[in-house]
Amino acid sequence: MATVEIRPYDDVDRSDAEAIARLSTSVQWPSLADAEVVHRVCTAPGSAAYVAQSAGRLVGWAQALGDGVLQSHLSFVAVDHEHRGRGIARLLVVAVFQATGTVRMDLVTDGADGLYESFSHTRMHGFRIYPGA
Repeated sequence: MATVEIRPYDDVDRSDAEAIARLSTSVQWPSLADAEVVHRVCTAPGSAAYVAQSAGRLVGWAQALGDGVLQSHLSFVAVDHEHRGRGIARLLVVAVFQATGTVRMDLVTDGADGLYESFSHTRMHGFRIYPGA
């Protein structure tokens, strides 16, 4: 089994952004199908983004936003279908959480409960708000 490298998003030639856009399309996230949008998300102020590579191929990524002190939000975690169940998502979540420098992280999800329940957590109810809609 190939090893997995977790590293910060650092996309000089945009190959990471293009690979993330392909992965996002495969997990049916059409809002991240454009590599330029991906790059902007990963480099936005307060953003922490990490990628997982195996055998030279991007197989996962995660992005979180944080205030650097108290609060962060886990925005995206995706792992290629062929590489799931190997702990990659957990490593990515830990990496972006640590990179935010915060003491807590919130997320909105409709799946992967087992992954998130494996962390120390408090289950909450929330809303996704679309201002102006």
